Amino acid sequence: MTGAVVERSPPFCCTPTRADLPAPVGVRPAHSRSQMSASTGRYTNDGMVRTRLVAAASIVGWCVVVPSAQRLDPAPRAIDSYRAAIQRAQKTPSGGQLEVAFNAIGPLREALVISRDGGTSALEALSEPEFNQLRRELVGLVVNREEVVFVEPDVGFFQALAARGDAADRAFFSALSATLPDSIWAVYVEQQTDYSGCTRFGSGTLVATYLTWSAFRQQYPKRYAEASGTHLDDVKRELTDSTCACGDRASVEKELTEFLRRAKVSELRTEIAARLAAVRSDRAEFRFACTSG
Repeated sequence: MTGAVVERSPPFCCTPTRADLPAPVGVRPAHSRSQMSASTGRYTNDGMVRTRLVAAASIVGWCVVVPSAQRLDPAPRAIDSYRAAIQRAQKTPSGGQLEVAFNAIGPLREALVISRDGGTSALEALSEPEFNQLRRELVGLVVNREEVVFVEPDVGFFQALAARGDAADRAFFSALSATLPDSIWAVYVEQQTDYSGCTRFGSGTLVATYLTWSAFRQQYPKRYAEASGTHLDDVKRELTDSTCACGDRASVEKELTEFLRRAKVSELRTEIAARLAAVRSDRAEFRFACTSG
């Protein structure tokens, strides 16, 4: 089993520069013979030195047998916390229960996806039967370790629960569905490889996503604060930093012009106006019709 690992802050960290090579939020390339360096984002040979986690996922919990130095592995606790939270949310999603369950995904993702001490991640260390059992038990999540390794919310699943939640739940998952229609890739990124893609300037999706999350945070400043802030920061970064455009110069001009037309009150207006001027005068460092990777 080989793949790439997804870490949700920010979208796929498997590329030298996130703005240049967009990737799904939370994903990183999985590894077999090479290991991603946390400091450089590049792969280095790890000599196939592995500490195997022997895990058994069952209906009563996830038991991990590890060397004494790793007895404090956070994966079992994170799994139990998510499962308890999602079970409560399935029964009664209102009263903030759905938000609690959604917020439990972050620690779970970190525990399963991020490699420890230069070794393999907990998710990759599982045998195939163990992995399949765990994936069945983590209801509401999309769990993968082929080519790319990630743990992400199933947006459709959560949106269905939100229908029985409160107004903030419904607004949040409506925004999330618009941003991540397939639960993995942002609508403003065109996937080109397993873990990277180009930015869809000219599609209107960057501006629409920016306005959606800005409106949500203004209306519900204390609800889903971390997640909504992350999604807003992600699209801001694409608007201001991405140099890998799927289309031509005109497509970039169109998106930036649309931003200035629609985002009347935004801290980005000055920066976007300067970027638009640079594009028009051929001073911006853009790769048009860009192929990422």
